[in-house]
Amino acid sequence: MKFKRHVILFFIFILFISCRTQDYIVNKKLKDHEGETILIGQVTREALKQPEFNSWFSDEYNSYVPDQNVTKKLKNKIKLYHIEIYFGTWCSDTQEQLPRFLKILDKVKYPQRKLKLIALNRKKESFYGEQNQKGISNIPTFILYKAHHNPKRRNIEIGRIVESPTKSLELDLYKIVTGRELKK
Repeated sequence: MKFKRHVILFFIFILFISCRTQDYIVNKKLKDHEGETILIGQVTREALKQPEFNSWFSDEYNSYVPDQNVTKKLKNKIKLYHIEIYFGTWCSDTQEQLPRFLKILDKVKYPQRKLKLIALNRKKESFYGEQNQKGISNIPTFILYKAHHNPKRRNIEIGRIVESPTKSLELDLYKIVTGRELKK
């Protein structure tokens, strides 16, 4: 009887260890049904510098000049928020807006630990289903969440920019984080 109990405990232990050691895959690349290499799931900014994506990313990032007046006003306000970005490396809107958005975040010294990048396939699905219950219909989608100290309130969405900004990315961000238009 004791031997049986030890065997059961051993298998439970092995099961527990195997569940805890599964790695979360980041920067996953695959070829889609059109033969294009895409990113899928959670990615780091470094993934966008890979040869398949770097040309469009670097060109747009380097050529975009954010409005300094707006970024100065955003600098301290935007750091109070967590940001999730849902995008497709295959999407022309992503190829334009994502590098611009990241350049704005760099200009305001946004903490990278508060940024989550999720790449979607052409069906707007990610590797682990991170897009589920997010209402992603068009991409890129930039979602801002209020960063509360209370973990139960951490994911309260306060605004989003979908596909392209209404005025400019930085002006739309300003409106989201302040709740008002910027008067020039």
